[in-house]
Amino acid sequence: MPDYKSMYFKLFNSITDAMEILSEAQKSAEEAYISAENEEDTKNPII
Repeated sequence: MPDYKSMYFKLFNSITDAMEILSEAQKSAEEAYISAENEEDTKNPII
């Protein structure tokens, strides 16, 4: 008989890892966007 409990925990842990990777990627992209936006503001200040 397959060990469903073990398979479930392996799947759960893999999904959790994937969610953490995606969350970190989103944070990194948001920080890059904000940083680029701030650089544009200093290059082209509104007078």
